Amino acid sequence: MSVSKQNSSFNISATSSHLDNYEDIQTVNVRNYIKDLLKSRIFLGRYLERRLIDQRIGYRDVVLVSPAEVELKRDLQEAQHKLQTIYPSIHWIGISDSEAVGHKSGVCLWTEIDNQPFGPFWFQIKTIKFRDTEIIVILKCVRHITDSFLEIEPILTGSIEKPINKSDGKQTTIESAISETYGDIAKNFQSALSIKNAKEFLTFLFAFVIAIFTGSTAFINFVGNFILALVREMSILIKNSTPMFLGFLDFLSKIVGGFYILIAMFFKPNSQNPLNKRSVAYYERTPQNYDPRHFD
Repeated sequence: MSVSKQNSSFNISATSSHLDNYEDIQTVNVRNYIKDLLKSRIFLGRYLERRLIDQRIGYRDVVLVSPAEVELKRDLQEAQHKLQTIYPSIHWIGISDSEAVGHKSGVCLWTEIDNQPFGPFWFQIKTIKFRDTEIIVILKCVRHITDSFLEIEPILTGSIEKPINKSDGKQTTIESAISETYGDIAKNFQSALSIKNAKEFLTFLFAFVIAIFTGSTAFINFVGNFILALVREMSILIKNSTPMFLGFLDFLSKIVGGFYILIAMFFKPNSQNPLNKRSVAYYERTPQNYDPRHFD
């Protein structure tokens, strides 16, 4: 019994290894087929934009294949189908429909383009790279579309849609466009005036009023505390700086008074020599009728 179990397990492992080898060979064949199918193909397309796929892959450049490239579009769709069959769990395949970027019909290639402006180009498919998280089509910008192709370029690349005709064969007029715009505005206005939006508006208004009240109360409290603290600090400053200020004024008054005294000393007139009051006048002439006997 054990021998039969060992044989069955050996057969199962051999079968699984055989299937793995078969899948590897099939994957390699599909890769080679897609490379041979698309490599070195030259086509007309438009470099639309650079868009973020996700954080792991990053940004990729989007190229819209021209609607005139019918054979290439068919080959790209076939390659996309085969890649999705062989790699069902891969994260991103660089071939997709143009609806992902907002165009009605077409095929887009997600690639890497350096230092080229947006617009129409002649592209060449260099190779197909198979990475861990994506399959990317590497393109080469062969030639930018010149001014001589500007008249036919929108039709070739499908960048401008044809005007929509009415049942009577006439194009839409400005009045119809204005009426459609007015209708859209009316619909948006009606959807905005719903009960749910009214409740949300009243809730927002009530919260806004409460926020203003609480904020103003906190602001008034803060301003009052700030003014009281400012008055206190100013009184302390005035009290401590008053003696210094008075001393400074006294110093200035002394300087000014000394300056005026100095000016007065410069302009004071010279005074005459004073009389010697201690000298006694001498009279040489003796008065007449003087009798020394009658001195007493």
